[in-house]
Amino acid sequence: MTPFENTFFKKRVLNYDIIFDIEGALFINQNRYLIISDLHLGKSISMNNNGHVIPTYDLNETIFKLKRIIKKYKPLKVILLGDNFHDKYSILHLNNKFLNQLKEITKVVQFIWIYGNHDEELMRKDKIYGKFVKNYIEKKLFFTHIKKKRNSYFEFSGHFHPKTYILVNNSRFYYKCFVLGKDFCILPSFGPYTGGLDVKSHALKKVIDGDADLIILGKRKIKQRKYCI
Repeated sequence: MTPFENTFFKKRVLNYDIIFDIEGALFINQNRYLIISDLHLGKSISMNNNGHVIPTYDLNETIFKLKRIIKKYKPLKVILLGDNFHDKYSILHLNNKFLNQLKEITKVVQFIWIYGNHDEELMRKDKIYGKFVKNYIEKKLFFTHIKKKRNSYFEFSGHFHPKTYILVNNSRFYYKCFVLGKDFCILPSFGPYTGGLDVKSHALKKVIDGDADLIILGKRKIKQRKYCI
């Protein structure tokens, strides 16, 4: 039996039907909103500029994934939950190829870019389309970068890059995951160079309610299980 069940997971939250996709994005069916977090566009460029030589494949891969998930769900709005760019210079450092691709994507679909701790002072936002905000609220839904306690809202956030493991033959295999609580959802990172923080880490234990589910993203399939402290 495979440890994963399918390539997406559906869940009813408030009065919304939400699809958790294996790519690390979620889609709200009623308003056709696509939610993504932590792209960290330009991370490889930033690291190279700081003396850490790594290939810049992340840009092409992230933009390709972004195009693919938008084509799949055809959203009316894309909401990105912060750390969309790795640092404040990331747009300045993009070459024309990637900059034009971003402009094409953000021109066709409305983008809401929420600031994260990496890109809160982002320069040259005028080079791409979309609205840049600290937080975004619509009805009972609250979209932000770092999880807060908003009792009257269901909150979507990112920042922590949550991951967990599946135990197979006494070996641990780590995967990105969503953390879904009764009034919040922490999204996994979307970028390929972003890594992850174990859901059992001290930092995540402080913000996760014990009554939560993990929606775990395998290479081809997805699985839900309870979060256990």
